[in-house]
Amino acid sequence: FLPTMFEYQKRFKPSEPIGLGAMAVHHIVDEDLVKCPSFTKFQMPKDDVKYLIGHNIDYDIAAINRAGTETNGIKAICTLAMARYMWPTLEAHNLTALAYHISSDRKATRRGLRNSHSALTDCKTTFLLVARIIREKNITSLEDLWEFSQQARYPTHIFYGKYKGWAIKDMDDYDLGWLLQRTDEPYLRISLQNEFEE
Repeated sequence: FLPTMFEYQKRFKPSEPIGLGAMAVHHIVDEDLVKCPSFTKFQMPKDDVKYLIGHNIDYDIAAINRAGTETNGIKAICTLAMARYMWPTLEAHNLTALAYHISSDRKATRRGLRNSHSALTDCKTTFLLVARIIREKNITSLEDLWEFSQQARYPTHIFYGKYKGWAIKDMDDYDLGWLLQRTDEPYLRISLQNEFEE
């Protein structure tokens, strides 16, 4: 049920200079964007977008909203949340690591990732990841995929900091409370609070 075409690709000029960290990841420099339209000119490719799929989709939603495009009513599907839910003990959950994890031919994957972090390569990698998730979870519709994504947003493990790799269900009350006092991530807070109350 997922289309396989990647025809919509366009660059926009941001409101501020690109940081060195972003340049190091994406290999896009300010000079590449001089003749591009302002980010405020961004529009969805269609008027009736119902779902948006992305790796850490909340970041993309925030960027779209900053551009002045409304996303109310669009259902966000997060491949990062689903990957963490399905494979919580992986060393990393970034797109490149996940591409190698789901690959049946790592040499071919390496060739395909030479331009990783370009928008189009990231889209293709996200597509392969979501296709794998769909197969493994036996998902048959975008609505079912969205529902699984919503379930997966509530983490079962900790993915950073001193508790990285810990299953939330195995944490004692002290550790749950300590982390609850220090995180502002809403889904993690709910997972921690639910475990604490149990």
